[in-house]
Amino acid sequence: MSMLPEVLSTHAPGQDPSAASNAADPLRLVQLTDPHLFGNPAGRLLGITTRISFEAVLAHVLANSQPVDALILTGDLVHDESPAGYRYLRQALDGSGQPYYCIAGNHDRHDPMREYLGCSAVETLGIRRIKNWSLIFLDSLNPGRNSGLLPHSQLDQLRGLLARNQSPSLIFLHHHPIPVHSTWMDTMGAENGGELLRICALNPQVKAVVFGHIHQAFSSVQGDCRILGTPSTCIQFLPGSREFALDDRPPGYRELMLYPDGRLETQVIRLDEFHESPTPHSAGY
Repeated sequence: MSMLPEVLSTHAPGQDPSAASNAADPLRLVQLTDPHLFGNPAGRLLGITTRISFEAVLAHVLANSQPVDALILTGDLVHDESPAGYRYLRQALDGSGQPYYCIAGNHDRHDPMREYLGCSAVETLGIRRIKNWSLIFLDSLNPGRNSGLLPHSQLDQLRGLLARNQSPSLIFLHHHPIPVHSTWMDTMGAENGGELLRICALNPQVKAVVFGHIHQAFSSVQGDCRILGTPSTCIQFLPGSREFALDDRPPGYRELMLYPDGRLETQVIRLDEFHESPTPHSAGY
């Protein structure tokens, strides 16, 4: 499978993109999001067998000769909340041989994540440091709702963490903190995402906020902070749609290259040889 880059390099304003090739030893992170796995291996979501699509994406990631410093899974891991689905995910990720971290989406539940994913399942606010970068994980799960919510206690913790930590940082969560210009999807973002972005604006060490949930590529800038959304490893939503609509683009993932001097390069990569197609004219799921 070849790579189909969709969002090429991103750099902080005022920095020379050509300098990236001269920086040594970047970290390589890969974001996988919204796999919507089922306990049944044959489980399908709107025409896509989600285990097959997830395995195809993971194999594509691992086929790259450059090692992965961490796989970041940003929610909607198991569509049917089944123990078998979480067990399968644990086996697949362990089998990859790569470090990984998982956060919850609106289709997830904390208890089975904790039981079957162990310490890789990040609840409330979590931080992992790799070399001189900090990876910050927020939990936007709002039980019983498709929209997300960041508790005030979690945002207070984030403020304190960033006050003590000046290293270049990425923030990961499931729900989008700003509108993505899909009317139906923008009713179910992070309800207080603006508060998160105000915190980021006061902390220039936050280089990007990275999320899933929207099943499409998205890139914006708020000040010096990149706002990045990522396609699902299964079905895709049509960008710019007023109502629920599927896109026929193939599954994908996001690669993030983090340089020692705090610069970030990122691209969305899709699989150009994935042969399942979503159910046309679906009204929702």
